[in-house]
Amino acid sequence: MTIATLKGLADELRSLLAEFEPERVTGTDAACLLEAYSEIEKLAAAGKLLAARRVESSNVWRRTGHRSAAAHVAEATGTGLGPAINTLEAGRQLGSLPATDEAMRNGRLSETQVKEIAGAAIHQPDAEQELVDAAGKQPLTMLKLRCRRVKAGAQDQGDTYESIRRGRYLRHWTDGDGAVRFDARLTPDQGARLLAAVKARAARLAVEGHRVGNDAPHKAFAADALVSLACGASGPAASDRAASDQAASDHAAPDRSDPGRTRSAPGDIDGPTTMIHVRVDHEALRRGTVGPGEVCEIPGIGPIPVEVARRLAVDSILSVLVTDGVDVTTVAHAGRTIPASLRRALTERDPVCVVPGCGLRQGLEIDHVRPFAQGGPTTLSNLARLCHWHHYLKTHQGHRLERDGDSWRWTAPDTRGP
Repeated sequence: MTIATLKGLADELRSLLAEFEPERVTGTDAACLLEAYSEIEKLAAAGKLLAARRVESSNVWRRTGHRSAAAHVAEATGTGLGPAINTLEAGRQLGSLPATDEAMRNGRLSETQVKEIAGAAIHQPDAEQELVDAAGKQPLTMLKLRCRRVKAGAQDQGDTYESIRRGRYLRHWTDGDGAVRFDARLTPDQGARLLAAVKARAARLAVEGHRVGNDAPHKAFAADALVSLACGASGPAASDRAASDQAASDHAAPDRSDPGRTRSAPGDIDGPTTMIHVRVDHEALRRGTVGPGEVCEIPGIGPIPVEVARRLAVDSILSVLVTDGVDVTTVAHAGRTIPASLRRALTERDPVCVVPGCGLRQGLEIDHVRPFAQGGPTTLSNLARLCHWHHYLKTHQGHRLERDGDSWRWTAPDTRGP
């Protein structure tokens, strides 16, 4: 009965799609259809995970001539072997994760969310319900971060770090167009230092490029920056660097508290000295290890051992946010400018754009929720980090951002009551 019912549903859906002309429906109907198809997709993914688990345990893949259960799943789903292996692993983990299994069967979790939660909760089952609840309230980027924290708390961070270090690599190949491509696997601190240096150099190159009419996208300047740093190409003259840095700081509002500052000089053989931000609990820093409920991580990268944070203090310019060293709930300032302690508190509280569902982490701008010109104070409770687009909508298009307990509520002008 189940197979016949599913085949009937598939035939009906296929018929609906054959007649679907998206240009002929209103925008409102299109939004409703998007939600409906997304729900169907989640439910179908749940069935796929459960069925794939049984394909593996029943050994039916052997009778069909496949070399492995993953090969069977890859062929059936039209995916690669890697995604098929991940599907089977998540299916096996669901057997001991009842909250995730239930939420998945009810269509509340996407396949990606299920795999993230299962991969973390299998190490700390007590965190499962919290992760399932977070999946319904936070963007995927934040869910992934929470899952990394859960896994970090259940594993020996030193062993995990050493495993990544031993498996580090840099690969390259030439694609069909003749372009050279790279793939790298680095430890979190190595990756953070590299990204910080590239970001800083790319920002200067972008300022210089725009000055002469070069409007290439930021990713192009980032590629140029990587080559410049690796090959030792001469950087801009000191006076140009100063002008570039001043122009960057005068640009309207990106939050410069993100990792990315460098103090390198042109031709510096030893490479740049990077600014790395680390968020660590005071007791963990003092003790040397992370305890339950504590974190030691590089924002935007993920957890690191406390020993690595200490080593960064020697190798880099280290900016540390000690979570109980500053009471982030009471940091305030009398003027419009935002002091360093308040910026760090904001970075800690708002690692991504606070608008529900956004999740952007780069280029965030600090906004006074109640405008400063209308008497809004420069306090943590009246500040939020927004991406450029949502900052524009709030400032110029009448959208409203309001606190809703521990989260935020975003309201468009045409959805508010009279």
